[in-house]
Amino acid sequence: MTGIGHGRGRRAGAAGLRTTLITTLITALLAASAACGVGPSEVVDAGPAPAISGTPTLVTIYLLRDGKLRPARVAARSAHVNDVLDALFKASGRPANRLSTALTGLSPAQTQLVRYSPYEGSRNDPDSTLSLRVRLFVSGWKISRAAMAQITCTARLSPEVWAVEIAHVAPGRNGRLKAHTCREYWDLAPEDGQLPP
Repeated sequence: MTGIGHGRGRRAGAAGLRTTLITTLITALLAASAACGVGPSEVVDAGPAPAISGTPTLVTIYLLRDGKLRPARVAARSAHVNDVLDALFKASGRPANRLSTALTGLSPAQTQLVRYSPYEGSRNDPDSTLSLRVRLFVSGWKISRAAMAQITCTARLSPEVWAVEIAHVAPGRNGRLKAHTCREYWDLAPEDGQLPP
């Protein structure tokens, strides 16, 4: 009997020692983490994460000279059609080349890229060749024919873009999207040049 009671006492003593060691270790860890001097703080939203902007890409857009469309090379973030159209709207006239723009006072409110299919019943599967329709909502003054030509023909320079739809938007009112092709503006092609379809 005496031996059994003595064994239980040793086990109880060892368990108590383990508990004491664990408690001491946890206390030491908590003290060490609190000793760094930095208190916890709330997460603060400071805006979008910084982005590394690489070298701009040179892209072709259409500006105007003597009422005719003329290709011009400008810097854009990338050759993606959204960035090309953004560069088109930001481009101003170039007095040295007598180039101007009909887009002054206009800005792209929204650009959408959707799959394009010329046939109503055609399949929309991912294995088919990718063709896109650009839907551009433009805010600002009235969109002139020359401005439509600049937008449409610049967008059609991207080989994946097969159709361009443009709508004028105003506060509280959205115009209807209307499809355009560069062929509509072939009369604005320079004598020594050719426009996309």
